[in-house]
Amino acid sequence: MLETKKQVSFERCFTEQEFEKISFGVIPQQMEDKWFIFLEDMQLNFHRSWTGQCIYQIRFEKNIKEFIITEAWVNRNQEEYLNTDDDYDVALLSFLIDNFILGKNSPFPMPNDLPSNLPKGVYQHTVVGTGYPETHTKLNLLSKTLNYIQSKLWRKR
Repeated sequence: MLETKKQVSFERCFTEQEFEKISFGVIPQQMEDKWFIFLEDMQLNFHRSWTGQCIYQIRFEKNIKEFIITEAWVNRNQEEYLNTDDDYDVALLSFLIDNFILGKNSPFPMPNDLPSNLPKGVYQHTVVGTGYPETHTKLNLLSKTLNYIQSKLWRKR
């Protein structure tokens, strides 16, 4: 990933208790486990479990009582990872940390460019192998709202 990574803006901080959970990472146990996540030298690495491709890297720094993300990187090699939407990558990173590492129950972020006829849950299963509630990113919700308004205006003409 070194030659093809792109830095993204991802600002979060974690308590010492949260960082302890982060330090354990995620080791895939079965086929549905799509991510291998591990901490090494204050860098959290997110690899796809089947291919071994590194998709994300996050670097931490310890503050007085918390751990702060100082850098976040995403793989932009189109042969390894097709997404190019930085906002979606930040949302997915948050989802992975919150749900897989910290044990929260955050909704799965849906990208803006999925086909509308894709059955619910298929994309999520492909990316994370789970069945969390889904949510649309802000841009997608805005786009759908504008499309709805335009469709209503066109019908009135």
